[in-house]
Amino acid sequence: MAVKRVILHLGMAKAGSSSIQHTLFNNTAILEKNSFRYLTEWEIDHLRKFHYLFAQYPVNPISTGHLGKPPAGRKRQNSEAINVMSRIMKTTENETLILSGEYFHDLCLDATIENIKEFIKKYFQNNGVETRIVYLVRNPLTWITSHLQQTLFRIGFMNKDCDYFENEMEKYEGVFNLQKNFSDSLTLLKFEDACLDKDGLVGHFLKTIHFPENELKNINIFRKNDSRCIEVMEFVNYIEAVEPLYPYAHYKRLNPNRYVGDLYCAKDINGVKFDLPDQSKAELWKRFEKTTLLLKEKTGIDYTDYTIPPSSPSGQETYSEQTIQEFIMVFPHLSFILQKHFLKFFEKKYMETAQIRFKQLHGKDSVPWEIFNKRNTFFCLMNLRNKNKLRGIKRFISEAMPSKTKKYLKRTLIKG
Repeated sequence: MAVKRVILHLGMAKAGSSSIQHTLFNNTAILEKNSFRYLTEWEIDHLRKFHYLFAQYPVNPISTGHLGKPPAGRKRQNSEAINVMSRIMKTTENETLILSGEYFHDLCLDATIENIKEFIKKYFQNNGVETRIVYLVRNPLTWITSHLQQTLFRIGFMNKDCDYFENEMEKYEGVFNLQKNFSDSLTLLKFEDACLDKDGLVGHFLKTIHFPENELKNINIFRKNDSRCIEVMEFVNYIEAVEPLYPYAHYKRLNPNRYVGDLYCAKDINGVKFDLPDQSKAELWKRFEKTTLLLKEKTGIDYTDYTIPPSSPSGQETYSEQTIQEFIMVFPHLSFILQKHFLKFFEKKYMETAQIRFKQLHGKDSVPWEIFNKRNTFFCLMNLRNKNKLRGIKRFISEAMPSKTKKYLKRTLIKG
């Protein structure tokens, strides 16, 4: 067996895991040249494999998506994943194998820790392979802000009947359980220090696992940032209020007017950086006091002297002309239902912005009303929406009706 060391990167979420995984996945040649092997056969992110291998059933259904029951074919999937890993370990000429997945949600559960121990012992320790667990820890305030933004964007508020903060902090504090059980083989990295490294977060991670520093220049770094702007988050909140993705008590009951990922097209809209209000951050930080003290005492990572930065300035321009144009470019990619809500939401926001700027520019030579004209902009959007509907009708006609009827209806629609 060529593999002598395994790196098990377990998270945490919102701490650079995606950038690390995409970089490792897309630099296999230079990694293997230096005797490192990322298990690309397990996809880019190994989280799903970790779920199958480490999770206990029944478990928290929200964290696994399996309603507390083993997924169909779990034993077969586990066996296939292990067979692939074992084959690579026996055939590769590389000394270090890297596995990476954000499996931080269930680390607070003792049963999960026992499964990880059993996995390491059975497949690595018993074969004389050294195992090192790497875990990045992020400031709890910036972490929960980023995590809340992602949750709102992807699924809206699903935890209406429980304390969202307490639920998420239980996951965050899983690092204490990890430290307690794997202190000898655990490397904890401070996310903020990694970001300040001259070689960036990914470079800091690679140096930690003893990748040659002089080879970092040959690594093509992938930076994955899932942050959204305030304007997008306001639209998401509006949609969740009038057309929630999961409108019922049971989180699996999907709204028939929505589909998972229907707002994902708005992810790249640029605007003012999303941030929590100053008061909310101050209140959250008070609740983090106990966690930060424990973090310093048990892991040596110190956030106790952290100063909360002010939120985005209230005078910072939102719904700039560039942001508005990017919203309009996204419009055709929304479903018809979301287009309808978009027009209602955005008309109000657009007009408010136009009126404010008109007052600011009043008396100057320029005429802002030509730029911020309600009729022109929204007439174009409505016209675009109607064209999309017409295309859908024509498609239906061509697929479902006799040829004579098709010709008649097409002439009628075009004339209309």
